Amino acid sequence: IYKVDFEKPGGLMMPIIVELTYADGTKERKKYPAQIWMKNEAKVSRVFASAQEIKSIVVDPDLETADIDTSNNSWPKKKDSKFDKFKSKVKG
Repeated sequence: IYKVDFEKPGGLMMPIIVELTYADGTKERKKYPAQIWMKNEAKVSRVFASAQEIKSIVVDPDLETADIDTSNNSWPKKKDSKFDKFKSKVKG
């Protein structure tokens, strides 16, 4: 059983699209409509029950929503690539 908290720091109510990757390599997508934010505009939680171990969780895997900060969309956290490090230096 995995409990995941989703936070919405901005003002836009967007759907939540989650891709779960299991230990055997299979993937499953869960979609929650924007109405999920109606009870609490700042934070919602979902529980994922599975007989298999979940190896990774990615929010919005196809970049379909208006998420400005995608650095916090995966668990475990993805390591920055060399390009990301270069881009942050150039950006200033």
